[in-house]
Amino acid sequence: MNAIKTSVKATINELSLKMDALHIGSIAISEYNKVYLGKYKHDFDFFMSMYRQLLYKAIKKLNRPVSESTFIDYGGGCGILSFLAKEIGFKKVIYNDSYAVSVHDVKEISKALNIVIDAYVHGDIQELVNYINKENVRVDLICSFDVLEHIYDLDHWISSLIAIDSNFSLVFMTGANPRNPLIARRLRKLQVKAELYGQKKERGWKEIDLNTPYINAREEIIRTIFPALAEEELVDLAKRTRGLKKEDIIQEVARYLKHGVMKYAMVHETNTCDPYTGNRVENLIDLEALKRMIVSKQLKVDITNTEYGYSKNKLLNMPKFMLNLIIRISGPHSLFLAPAYTLEIENIPS
Repeated sequence: MNAIKTSVKATINELSLKMDALHIGSIAISEYNKVYLGKYKHDFDFFMSMYRQLLYKAIKKLNRPVSESTFIDYGGGCGILSFLAKEIGFKKVIYNDSYAVSVHDVKEISKALNIVIDAYVHGDIQELVNYINKENVRVDLICSFDVLEHIYDLDHWISSLIAIDSNFSLVFMTGANPRNPLIARRLRKLQVKAELYGQKKERGWKEIDLNTPYINAREEIIRTIFPALAEEELVDLAKRTRGLKKEDIIQEVARYLKHGVMKYAMVHETNTCDPYTGNRVENLIDLEALKRMIVSKQLKVDITNTEYGYSKNKLLNMPKFMLNLIIRISGPHSLFLAPAYTLEIENIPS
């Protein structure tokens, strides 16, 4: 473990130097990723405290040396995790994202940092699995940071993973911790805002994301496909389809009109998603239900806590240090005070 920590620490130091020298404004990338990358550069120490923990957990799961292993960065955003993995020395690093703009931008950022990513896959989980199987990639690790909480259909997503014929581990870290009451309260407010009020487009807005209220969008979808519906019934159906994307909204409303009942019901009080992309807003996942679902697919699963990331603000670091001490004493599965949790899955094909 000490060797892993030393390697990760050295890699972070190397990337820090490259990030310091990076002139983001001169790179031919979208405004979205200029802002995104700028946040990493500005709060590098904080983010690296989190990434360090993710990489420790991931590398410990390897069954062969890093230099012989393949690392997949799922939903890689501006590519920071891919760059770290490549600098650590993984034999092959594959960057994946469903947003074509980010795939293009990371190629440009890669050139600017002089860090070569081995392969880029544009698409969601099915496109990634198809690529892996077509190219006969022997996967060792699939990792992500703040992606799990945006996945539309976790059951389908996990089922897709099973088609990968490799002994791989999945390590996903997310800050959408439903067991930490302060975090859950803050994220519920964000969900309500997206659902009922919409969001203001600011510099760096992701252009495929909806900024108007999600409930209004669902009303418009239903009104367009089912114009004969009375307004009162339409509004009610829009409320009852919270958390569904367009094709599923249409399917549920059609079923309701045919049979008089709706099969779907959103149990959580505020969870929601963009009805056009399916992108969930900081999904507060029922972790016990998630574990049961994963186990039912003959996969090994664990959910562990994450400590607070430190920054250059020494005043803020003091309470974080005390909280981290309590988190360590409480054991790896205590999520009450944790700022994030890590989903750890092992796929061992029979």
